[in-house]
This record gives sequence, C-alpha cells and structure tokens, in this order.
Amino acid sequence: MSVIGVVSMKGGVGKTSATANLAAAFASLLGAGRVSAVDLDPQSALQYHFGLSNAHNEGVCAQSLRGGSWRAITEDSAYGVACLPYGAVSEVEREDFEALLERDPHWVGKQIQRAGLDEDAVVLIDSPPGPSVYLRQVFACADIVLIVLLADAASYASIPAMESWLVEMSHSFPQVDSVYLLNQVDRSEPLNRDVADMLRQQLQDKLAPIGIHADEAVKEALAFQQPVLIYDPHGQASHDIARLAKWLIDAINR
Repeated sequence: MSVIGVVSMKGGVGKTSATANLAAAFASLLGAGRVSAVDLDPQSALQYHFGLSNAHNEGVCAQSLRGGSWRAITEDSAYGVACLPYGAVSEVEREDFEALLERDPHWVGKQIQRAGLDEDAVVLIDSPPGPSVYLRQVFACADIVLIVLLADAASYASIPAMESWLVEMSHSFPQVDSVYLLNQVDRSEPLNRDVADMLRQQLQDKLAPIGIHADEAVKEALAFQQPVLIYDPHGQASHDIARLAKWLIDAINR
C-alpha cells in the first residue's frame, strides 16, 4: 500500500481540489477499488468533490473516538475513489480527536492498516493547512508528501517555515519523501509567471516537474461535485493532473 499526503502551509491554495482530482486520476489509471481518499481536515470538504454531499455525517473523527474501524464509514463514489470524510462533529469532539492524535502519532497509519485495504492500494490524505497534529500524522504514515503552493508572494514567503518544519519531520520520519507542487499556474499573468520562475529556481528538484495550470474548469467541476477529469477531460488542468498522477506512480515504484 502507498500513502500520499497532501499538505500546505496556508489555506486557499487548492489543496483539497488537488487531493480529490489526483485521487480520481489514480483511479482512472489503476482501476476502481484501489484508491481511497481520507479527509483529515475538519472542514470535511473532500466528499463534495465526489458527489457525496448527502453522505451520512459519520466520519473518521467520530469513528475514531468510539474505537471503530474506518472501513465502516467509507463511502464509494461513482468515480472509482472510496472517500473517508472527516464528518460533521462538535467542537468538543474535534478537540477530543486531536488529543487522541496527539497521544498516538501513528494513529492514522494504524487505522488505514485496520481498514483492510489491498497491498496495491493507494491512499491520499488531505490535511488542514499549517503545522498541526494532523500534519504530523500525515508524515508518520506517508510515503510521499505533496506540499501545495501557489505562484504568489504569500506562498513564496511560507517556504522558510515549511522548510524548517520539513527538517524537524525528517528527524522523526526519515522515510518520507516530500515534494512541492505548484498549483493554479497562470503564465499569462506577469507576477504569477515571475514568482513561478523564482520558485523553480529556488526549489529545483524539490519541486514536482509537473505543475497544475490555472483552469476555471476545476472550480466548475466542484460546483457540479465531480472531479475535473470527468467534468472536462480534455482541459489543461485535467491533462496536468493525469501527467502528475503518472509521475507519482513512477516515484512510488522506484
């Protein structure tokens, strides 16, 4: 089994969309039943990308608090991806869940193993932005961590903090590979283009060789609660995401 964590140092960078659309791309390449997407973000928005907005409110948070298997709250989507939502919970439940995660840094990895996924399964984990107990859980169980950036000044300014965090995580979890992913690239916009070039020069081989271009179809697909590869299979973002998924498969299998 391979686990890919998707993280960011700031919100609004398209992290959840990237997670969902990459999961759909993996399912297209590997076949239904092999890909799962776990939502560790209390916003519990990942399910909407798979048309599961009417799914029951139970999710990984409540199920963990009562000691149940995550398999019981898995929702199969129409796009070959099994989604495990965070779930609608109270503030007290969220705090209790985070306290549980704080006590056992390997909790998420253990629950993924208990879910009984096949050895050739791929699991993507969406986590809230910034350093948190969720981010530590992702590093504890992931094979690869994707760090989503925009080509803007705020993302550029967040890199030193992220690099400091990566150094700290490498001491505890040396097995994890991490790579930056440049999202919503618009080379027709001068500032965006210039910052993207600066990021490529600064990050070099720490940056994934395939970024995701800005494409209105990504937002439109979410409005229709579909992965963009289904909504607009021939669009630029769909093309980028499919290529990125293939690159990640090769990286996992090295």
